[in-house]
Amino acid sequence: MRHFMVFILFLFAVESSNGQGHWLMGPTVGPHYSSSYIEHTIYRVNLLSRPIKGLHGGLMFQYFPDIYKGSLKTGLRMSINFTEKGWDQEYLDTLNTLQTVRTKMDYLNIPIESIFYVGSQKSKAYLLLGIYVDFLLRYDVPKDPQDKSKKTDFWTFDPQRDKSFGYGGKCGLGYQRKMGFGQLSLEAYITYGFSNIMFTIDRSTDIPDMSNHWDTGLSLSYLIPLMRNKFN
Repeated sequence: MRHFMVFILFLFAVESSNGQGHWLMGPTVGPHYSSSYIEHTIYRVNLLSRPIKGLHGGLMFQYFPDIYKGSLKTGLRMSINFTEKGWDQEYLDTLNTLQTVRTKMDYLNIPIESIFYVGSQKSKAYLLLGIYVDFLLRYDVPKDPQDKSKKTDFWTFDPQRDKSFGYGGKCGLGYQRKMGFGQLSLEAYITYGFSNIMFTIDRSTDIPDMSNHWDTGLSLSYLIPLMRNKFN
């Protein structure tokens, strides 16, 4: 968490050094697919994760400098979102029939992103790179299926063992255009968790030591002017 806050302060310092700038604020919402990568560096994990559909939405704050040089400009963005994550796990039962159980985990998601864009004040195409933190709000996890074949492993979030905090990286491409009083943005993105869903400190146990959320989706945002800052 300390390194995350240092990174935020660094980004704000870089952007504020560009001179005058303006802030935009508005809602963001969209659909996505999420799943998990679960594996062990020593033991083989006989587990197959499938993506599930989810939604995300929240409030976005975006900063653009008014004074810039060169064709490539930079901006800064921060959001506070509600995000649905999870995955379907397929397993074989004792009759060798394929069955499915679902893990659902809802998070308070806070991404901090740098925006690299080309265009004008009216329209922009951009690349975003950033990091995020997740705070678990609620979860719905299945129990170990009683009819599971010995050929199949079963692993999911355990509130007694695992952490309710996570972090990861995010990248995406988008387009933003002035419409009416504000700016309309549409983007495609992908995220990957750098922290593990399942907590283990001993690789000699069979608990997977690699368990990461990922999701990919679309976001639609409408941002209106909030304030103008002058640093010079």
